[in-house]
Amino acid sequence: MAGNLDDSFASDVLFMRLRLLGDIVFTIPAVSLFKERFPGTRLHYVVEERFEEVAGLIPGVDNVITVPQRRRWRDLLAFRRRVRELGVRTVIDFHSGPASALLTRASGARLRVGYRTPNRNWAYHRVFDRSLPGPPVHSVLSQARLLEAAGIASADPPPYPPIAAGSFPVSARLAPLIDMHPKVVLHLGAGNRFRDWGEDHFIDLAKRLAAEKVAVVLIGGSPEERQRAARLGRMPGVHDLSGPLPVRELLALIDAAAAYVGADSGPLHLASLTATPLVALYGPNLPAISGPWRRQALEIIELEMGCRPCSQRRCKYGTIPCMRDISTDRVYEAVSQFIH
Repeated sequence: MAGNLDDSFASDVLFMRLRLLGDIVFTIPAVSLFKERFPGTRLHYVVEERFEEVAGLIPGVDNVITVPQRRRWRDLLAFRRRVRELGVRTVIDFHSGPASALLTRASGARLRVGYRTPNRNWAYHRVFDRSLPGPPVHSVLSQARLLEAAGIASADPPPYPPIAAGSFPVSARLAPLIDMHPKVVLHLGAGNRFRDWGEDHFIDLAKRLAAEKVAVVLIGGSPEERQRAARLGRMPGVHDLSGPLPVRELLALIDAAAAYVGADSGPLHLASLTATPLVALYGPNLPAISGPWRRQALEIIELEMGCRPCSQRRCKYGTIPCMRDISTDRVYEAVSQFIH
C-alpha cells in the first residue's frame, strides 16, 4: 500500500456487515467515529438485500450496496465491478465471516481490514482480534476497534445519533396504533428458542398491562411468533401487529410507545435507536457483550447463573431457566416505572 494513512481513507471507503439486524445497528457508532474523522469521504455500506432499509437509516452512510443472500460467482464478479466503478480503495469488514471475507477479497481494494479469524486471514491486509483478554467487550467496541486501521481511537464510541422516527410515514393499518396512548410494544420471541421468555409469561404480562388500561401491541416475524400473537391478540386491549413490518414503521411504532419489552434480538436493538424506554430480557447472552448501546431509560433483567453465557445449542438443565425463571412480576415492575 503506497502513500500515507489518510490517502487510503480520503476517497471512497466501503464498510461491510452483511447481517443481522442487531449487528448492523452495533456498527452505527463506528460509522459516526469514521465520519467525524473523515467527513469528506464517501462511505458505502454493504448488506444483504433483506437489510437494505436499516442500512439506509444509518447517519453518515452515503450509499448502500446490496448483495443476494445466496450468492453465485456471477454475483461476486458483479460486486467486484461495482466496487471498482465506485473507486473504493479501502474495505473494512465488520463481519469477517466466510461470505464477507470472500466479498472483501473479491473487491480488489488496496487496503482490506477485518478480524483475525482462522482460515480467513488471507482476505485482509490488516487483521485485529475480535475479543481481548479480560472482561467481556461489547460488540460496539469490537466493531469500532477495526477503525484503528484508519488511525481512529476506538476506546469511547459515541451513543447512537438521533433518528427522527416520529416523522416517518406509516400505513393506514398502523396509524390508529400510533395515536393510542399509553401503549407498550411487546416482542413475542427472539428468533431463538433459548431466548424465549415463554408464552405463559407473555400472556400474564399482557393481561396485567391491559387491566391497567395500557394498550399492548404485539410484534414478531417468525411463524411461531405470529401464531402466538394470533392467540394473545384475542385478549381485550391487545393488538396483533405481528408479521412483516417495514423498519421505518416499526421504529415509528416504538418511538410512540411508553415502553418496549423484548429479549436480546434485532428488534430490541432497533428499538434502542429511539428514546423509548427499554425493558430487555437477557438469558444465554450477556448484556456486557450485546446489551443495548445506551444508559438512559434502560432496564436489563437477567438471572445470575454460572452457565451464562452459553452456546445456545443445548441447555444443561433442559428447561432454559435463565429465561423461563425470569418472573412476570419482575418484568411488570420494570415496565410500570415507565408507564406510571
